[in-house]
Amino acid sequence: MIEFWTLLIAVVTAAACALTGTFLVLKREALVSEGLAHSVLPGIVIAYVITGSRTSPLLIAGAAGMGLAMVLLVQAIRRTGIVDRDASLGVVFPALFSIGVLLANAELSGVHFHADCIIDGNLSLSVLDRVNAFGRDLGPKALWTMSIALLSVAAFLALFYKEMKLVTFDAGLAGTLGFRPALMNTVWLALVSFVTVAAFETAGSILVVALMIAPPAAASLWTKNLPVLLAVAVLFAIAAAISGFYTAFALDIAPAGPMATLAGVVFLVSFLVAPSEGVVSARLRRRSQSRSLEASLLAARAESSGPAPAETLRAELDWPTSRFERALAEAVSSGLVSEEGGAGSTGPRTLRCAGPVTS
Repeated sequence: MIEFWTLLIAVVTAAACALTGTFLVLKREALVSEGLAHSVLPGIVIAYVITGSRTSPLLIAGAAGMGLAMVLLVQAIRRTGIVDRDASLGVVFPALFSIGVLLANAELSGVHFHADCIIDGNLSLSVLDRVNAFGRDLGPKALWTMSIALLSVAAFLALFYKEMKLVTFDAGLAGTLGFRPALMNTVWLALVSFVTVAAFETAGSILVVALMIAPPAAASLWTKNLPVLLAVAVLFAIAAAISGFYTAFALDIAPAGPMATLAGVVFLVSFLVAPSEGVVSARLRRRSQSRSLEASLLAARAESSGPAPAETLRAELDWPTSRFERALAEAVSSGLVSEEGGAGSTGPRTLRCAGPVTS
């Protein structure tokens, strides 16, 4: 039963992270997830110092508030125009994370609450922290937290899907139509901050970033249709979570590392074999285009020269024999050139244009 609850927490966490990360990837703000995953640490520490409890909801509120503060600070620096967007993020979140580490070392010495937990997470043990109400066990607290986060993201997208789509792809038009893209973006990033913080106890900052960025990035290589992209990103994230969980189970290690690794593997495979954007398919497409171009050039030469010996055309094009034969085979199969003579014939091979040439 513990295995089931742990896997369910991982699946819900993966789905929530993938949904929020999709728009970060589309808006080319993937590093925001990395910034949020580190800069919220001082908020957690400050909230713990105030409440004295690791289970207080104020920890999530403090962390989410610090994440939102990071976003607002980064946006304020960007608006000055002095530094670009990546540089402003690179300045703010290391500073906040460093402050969080210093506070944790100064205020939380001897307390089972430190920076390593934030970075690595504790998925294997999160199932032991239960929610009890009216004398009944309602399941792991982490599952409730992540379910609320997932439902919050899903509800926001259901209510503001058109607005988010317009703000993501054409913020200028969204502003012209009165949608206030800056406010919409701030609210969305606040929601991303909430999901990031909610996933800390189970996933840690490393897995949160991996699940937020790798599956959506992989999905974007397979489709450009936004609803399909969202669905594929969630499926990729869930697949990475499940396969990573069972890999960790087989190796008897913490699951966060294998899950993050499998998320990276999903992206790598997509990067190589995705039909429209993959490296292999792009290379095959370029090769096919090159062969079609060579066949068209050969057909154009045959059209201008009239029926001519193949060797004469090869000499005029100044191509190696292998390249010429490859182009000839493509031209013949495409119906651009007809070949007469050759093997079994006493005369030389003669080529003629079989129809109008288009390029």
